[in-house]
Amino acid sequence: MYGALHAAAAFTAARAGRSGAAWRSWDEADRVVRALADTYYQRATSFSKPVMIAHAVTLEVELRKGDGAVRMATTAQAEAIPSRPRRARHLIEVARGHHLKHEHEHEATLGLLNRAYDSAPETIRYNQYARHMVTAVLAGPPALRRQATDLAFKVGLLG
Repeated sequence: MYGALHAAAAFTAARAGRSGAAWRSWDEADRVVRALADTYYQRATSFSKPVMIAHAVTLEVELRKGDGAVRMATTAQAEAIPSRPRRARHLIEVARGHHLKHEHEHEATLGLLNRAYDSAPETIRYNQYARHMVTAVLAGPPALRRQATDLAFKVGLLG
């Protein structure tokens, strides 16, 4: 719980734009998780090694650093996250990184959002960031509109 508390503190600091405090809290949570077994997974908080990497992606997104989020995501393995809703949230965060990096990265964003839907449909349906990105992709390149429209129907944006 100590590590999970520091992970939560990292999110709070990042959302407030306090980069140093965010990364200090993340570092402490990461120190704790590294002392645990590779297979350790705390169900209530999803505290585990794979999720700590996902948290790093989220910190970069919350700090409005799309490039950093996308770069960090290359080390994350979404499939290693045991919880399907938590995995979907991670994929949404990676999509946010692409969306922040270049709003014209619609193909990557759409692909990640589709993976999030496949992982946990209810997570993407109720995530406002995801819904916003689906809407943005709908207004994007004509080549992606059919796929974007299909996803928009599935998440309840069109109907």
